[in-house]
Amino acid sequence: MKKRISFSKGFLPCAILSCVVILSGVFSFVTRGINLGIDFKPGTIEEVTIKGAAGIEDVRASLSGIGGVSVKKLGSSADSYQIRAGVAESEGGKITQALVNKYGEGNVDVLKTDFIGSSMSSSLARQSIFLLLGTMLLIWLYATIRFHWDFALGAIVALLHDICIMFTFITWSQLEFSTTTLAAVLTIVGYSINATVVILDRVRYNLPLMEVKNFKDLLDQSLSDTLARSIITTVTTLFAVVALFLFTTGSIKDFALAMTVGLLSGCYSSIFISSGFISFTRKDWKPEYGIHHAKPKKVQGVAAV
Repeated sequence: MKKRISFSKGFLPCAILSCVVILSGVFSFVTRGINLGIDFKPGTIEEVTIKGAAGIEDVRASLSGIGGVSVKKLGSSADSYQIRAGVAESEGGKITQALVNKYGEGNVDVLKTDFIGSSMSSSLARQSIFLLLGTMLLIWLYATIRFHWDFALGAIVALLHDICIMFTFITWSQLEFSTTTLAAVLTIVGYSINATVVILDRVRYNLPLMEVKNFKDLLDQSLSDTLARSIITTVTTLFAVVALFLFTTGSIKDFALAMTVGLLSGCYSSIFISSGFISFTRKDWKPEYGIHHAKPKKVQGVAAV
């Protein structure tokens, strides 16, 4: 076995730190809200090319008379913009007209126009919530069957932690929350549970092999055994995600940014949050009450595995 690192000393401080960060996210949500994309609220989105525009702020200033406007660069072209506004489909022409008034009719070319109705946006929001809850339920059932109820609950706590951390980042940064961002959240749910299951599987493997009186020692050894794997898988995945962030634009860039935060949070929660919760539920644990409480048999002085 590898050298044992005392991860358990960080369980309580990390839990306190996470609670503070998540509470700050709640405060940000109440005071600032979430920057919902057009997928989740009614409105009009237009992709246009504008000749003579001095930049995003100049385009935004030309649309100051229209409520709920956001402007982003579209692709690598200096003249292409994506404009989102909280206007009904019947009023979608207001965007084009405001741009024509500022830059002239020959300098504005509308590439694409989309509209999302209120019923469709609210239905999509409900479906997204149900999808997330259903995913969590299935993961909990899987972990309960494979391990133990407290192991399963610890894994779910880690997943909820990662989701809350991602939403905290989204509310503070005002990153647009679209279906692409939701895809990043769901991807992190799958990634995080995979990292947590590897650690839990190591705990289950070590349980009948180690003669320990404190469950924290067992967790420390299991986390030490899987530390290299946790770091390597996170870092190698970050290579691809950071490349997406640096060399793409638009919604893919937002996806990569949300994924970066989620990957770091997932690695952290698998080590400290999930394990810390399990340590709390087993603070009165005795060797004979473990999942596999029988000591390994010994053959000629060597423990049989």
